[in-house]
Amino acid sequence: MDFGICPVALEGRTSLRKILLFLGIIFLVTQLSAMARPAGTIPILLDTDIGTDIDDAFALALILRSPELQLLGVTTVSGDTQARARLAAKMLWDAGWPAVQVAAGELGKPLPIEQCRWADGFLSPALTLQSAVEFLRDQIESRPGEIILIPIGPLTNVAGLFRDYPETGKKIKRIVLMGGSVMRGYAPNSAPEAEYNIAQDPAAAQVVFKSGVPILMAPLDATAMLELDAEARHRVFTQLTPLTNDLTILYHLWNRPTPILFDPMAVAILLDPNLGETKPLHIEVDDKGFTRVVEGKAPNATVALKTDPKKFLDFYLKRVAPM
Repeated sequence: MDFGICPVALEGRTSLRKILLFLGIIFLVTQLSAMARPAGTIPILLDTDIGTDIDDAFALALILRSPELQLLGVTTVSGDTQARARLAAKMLWDAGWPAVQVAAGELGKPLPIEQCRWADGFLSPALTLQSAVEFLRDQIESRPGEIILIPIGPLTNVAGLFRDYPETGKKIKRIVLMGGSVMRGYAPNSAPEAEYNIAQDPAAAQVVFKSGVPILMAPLDATAMLELDAEARHRVFTQLTPLTNDLTILYHLWNRPTPILFDPMAVAILLDPNLGETKPLHIEVDDKGFTRVVEGKAPNATVALKTDPKKFLDFYLKRVAPM
């Protein structure tokens, strides 16, 4: 009689060992990451449509290179939110932040997200099964009145939070968003227009601007001129860090010449309010996504109307691509 061990059992044990080893590595990396990176003094949540335009990735890079900020989590919005979540999680992993959780919003209509091919099949324990709205709710309830929410895409998730959990929404300390157009459009000296983030979901933007939560707004007036020129790109891409290598790959997948750093301005003006000239205004959103100034009403937003592109770029490069 053969009392040998069944080959299937051996294979099962080998697979179990591999799984346990993988989980052990994940735990070790997570612990080392937490030990190596002390919490910043400003707790934030990032809501992003990373994967379409390239500026979301550059905004995430600025957050990860700003020691004042404590990134509690990332939520994704618009189109294939699962693909966007994998992209964000991969950037976080490569940059040494594997413990930061990423939650996907509801799937929307298909959109061009060529950059997301880079993260196809990426798996991470940071990819939570919670919906974006539920994740935002839990994070805000855990630190009521402390968290700043930074939406740099359409405001669908943020409006969903206010609709589903209105009492939780009131516990957001501040919303710092990129979106809108007040005095100018995308082109120099152009008339105001329906800016992309607002126009993708005007109804959501209406909810957010009526929420009563303090808003710091970085519209086209202070962002549309923030080009990352060839010299600045060279400085970033030759850093050869895991984070800047990711930016290099995503830039080439984006496959356009000159990024405009719309979204990083929202992060930058939170860190240094002197980067923009602001004015308190009452903003209302119409059904087409125009952000209109209404005179005679109490301000509901602090709006950045001007910025110095050189000053902003110096600020950005010193953090993401220090000399």
